[in-house]
Amino acid sequence: MTSEGITCPGCGSSDVDFDPVTRRTHCNQCGRDGYYSRDQVASLDRVSTAVKNAIGTFTSGNRANARRFAGDVLNILPDSLPALFIMAYIDEFSESVNNAIDKYFKKAEEIKEVKGDEVREMITLFTAALYNMRDYEEQMLTLIVENMQAPEDRPELEAFIEKVSPYCIAKYPSEDFLTEDRCSLYCDIAANCNIPKTCFALLKGIEKNPDSPYVTGTFYMKARTQYFFDNYVKRVGKVIEAMKNSEVKPKFVNAYNGYLQKYQADADKA
Repeated sequence: MTSEGITCPGCGSSDVDFDPVTRRTHCNQCGRDGYYSRDQVASLDRVSTAVKNAIGTFTSGNRANARRFAGDVLNILPDSLPALFIMAYIDEFSESVNNAIDKYFKKAEEIKEVKGDEVREMITLFTAALYNMRDYEEQMLTLIVENMQAPEDRPELEAFIEKVSPYCIAKYPSEDFLTEDRCSLYCDIAANCNIPKTCFALLKGIEKNPDSPYVTGTFYMKARTQYFFDNYVKRVGKVIEAMKNSEVKPKFVNAYNGYLQKYQADADKA
């Protein structure tokens, strides 16, 4: 296929055939074969404009136009993270296509050369779609954290985490979201980022999570009380302990110890 903006690296002709999958070109003018990097394709005016339009229409709720613009992007850059997400989101939540979001994240794991602008575009999309995406908190965090490692990006990364995680933590229907893997992810993030809102949300969950004995009034059910302790309370303690040293860490440690002592006392009294 030919594509607007793709030119021959030799003679500069725009009469070239372009394969979006391999990103290789063949010039019909001079016969030279060439190659475009993923970043070069993403920087083309046609692609960057379509991405901008896709995100703008998606965040404004115009799903039909968002799908159309995302399709324009994928015709020339088949592994565009924002365009693939828009398609998957609409498939999953508008067209009832099962596992579309799961497949998106599996595809995202395979994509290399992800640049800063693309990560920021995903932050915009994830934030706009948070209501439906809260069950995918772990995948969202992993994707953004892995592709936003530069020290200068830390404030944006922290702001994203503090927007997403407290919201998701407050919405989970049980303590089972805090798996060992999720706990390890929170610990890694807490050790490198300032995320006090997220840590506070975890602390609040000791008393506010729907499966907490404080909510259910079931401290008398010893096995259930111990399960919540082992699978939520203790794991929250690991995250608090992992927090990077700062002036607020001692306050969180003291708060956690207070929750811990109260929980154990209430369990013993029941």
